Amino acid sequence: MNDERKPRSSFRVHHSSFPVKRLFTTFPPALRHSDFRLLWLGQLISASGSMMQTAAILWHVYDVTHQPVALGLVGLVRIVPVVGLSLVSGLAADRFDRRKLMMFTQTGMAVCAALLGLLAVSGAKAVWPIYLLAALSSAFGAFDLPARQSLIPNLVPREDLPNAFSVNSTMMQAASVAGPALAGTVIAQAGVQWAYWFNAASFLAVIVALLAMHVRPTIARADRPAVSVGAALEGLRFVRRTPIILSTMLLDFIATFFSSANALLPIYAK
Repeated sequence: MNDERKPRSSFRVHHSSFPVKRLFTTFPPALRHSDFRLLWLGQLISASGSMMQTAAILWHVYDVTHQPVALGLVGLVRIVPVVGLSLVSGLAADRFDRRKLMMFTQTGMAVCAALLGLLAVSGAKAVWPIYLLAALSSAFGAFDLPARQSLIPNLVPREDLPNAFSVNSTMMQAASVAGPALAGTVIAQAGVQWAYWFNAASFLAVIVALLAMHVRPTIARADRPAVSVGAALEGLRFVRRTPIILSTMLLDFIATFFSSANALLPIYAK
């Protein structure tokens, strides 16, 4: 009788060999910080919704007017508030609580999106209310952007700041691809109003993230700069004295100004 035993496998399963915590070590460094991760996820949802709305506004305007020049005016009414409020909005981000400022701006943009949805449902043929709400939403966005960018250094340590801005840029690029694609699907299947309403709901993601954070302001209230014309002019003088900032801003302006051909896409989609 052969009493040979089968060799035992040397393989052992260790359930603790890959603990859950190790998952977070595979993340980009900035995403290992819970507060930044909350903001990043909220922004991913909200930015995708905002890109949906951008596509929806263009479709809505062309559907009402059937005029290519009307599509160009969309870009104009959206950029004027951003340029006009850029100095004041930066000062506001330094002066006020950035989380509260963002909750205010996110709520304002959500209301604008909801009103655009109601406007689409009403079947109104006047285009000026669309322009008005688009401009108002951009005005809220002008205050939201500097508050959001200046909040990031409060969420991650200095050594992870470059990575934080990098993953933020990646998130925006992903949203700029996903948002219009989702908008096209939603508009075709359910109507343009639902693209607006999806965007209105998407702002809740950022608001919830802001409420869940534990970040504290790093500047004492007494030391925060006042919002004034003099402070705004000093900001302009600083930009003029700093060639690298001035050249970067000019490059960004030129690239943005001459890259708006996608505004004409509804003409060909129709």
